[in-house]
Amino acid sequence: MTEPTKARRAERLLNSAAASGLRLAALGGVAVQLLCPSAGPDGRWGRNLADIDLATTLKHKPAADKLILENGFTPDAPFNRMNGSTRLRYFDADGSHLDVFVDELRLCHVISWRRRLDVGMRTLPLPELLLTKLQVVNAEPKDLSDLSALLTDAWEAITGDWAQLERLVNGDWGLWRTARGTLERLAGGADPTAEPALAGRAADALRRWAAMPLSLKAQVRARIGDRVRWYEVPEEV
Repeated sequence: MTEPTKARRAERLLNSAAASGLRLAALGGVAVQLLCPSAGPDGRWGRNLADIDLATTLKHKPAADKLILENGFTPDAPFNRMNGSTRLRYFDADGSHLDVFVDELRLCHVISWRRRLDVGMRTLPLPELLLTKLQVVNAEPKDLSDLSALLTDAWEAITGDWAQLERLVNGDWGLWRTARGTLERLAGGADPTAEPALAGRAADALRRWAAMPLSLKAQVRARIGDRVRWYEVPEEV
């Protein structure tokens, strides 16, 4: 059974943000819990959440900072001085982190929401949220669990918004390549206890991914393939 406290804590912030016209949304495990019943406290893919991850835009960053401080979080001042243009970090009363990513998530690949995040969104738009999980080169069990929940509960929405996924990936062969590898793990039964229906959806997503149109620039990069590293190695922060 997973502990829902982080999701509830995040939801209170998101409700306050929406009421004040602030662009603030969840990503990571909190977003998946908010979207997917199967990732909830008693769900098949439920898991304990160590921290809260939120997304905002550069324009709304000052208001997000003010809101988070008003809700009892303590800023990690040294971290924020060094990284504040792209990421802010706070401590909760239990010592856990709350991270706010500004305009984009930059790990193995860059996932941007600068033009897509709107007031009232509780989570990142689904295509971007899905990509934040698919872009992890060495996906951990928690990433595969969250992806499994998304494929379980949001499959129709994912396929319905496939054109947006294609637009986001079109020019970035590296992101396409990493996401393909993650889908291969799911379709190949990375979790031996996974339901056949889930593996089937992952296989369907993989077929769609293989047929995804890529820009000329991405096609040129594809010729080099895996001979040159196609992803960034994220720093431990």
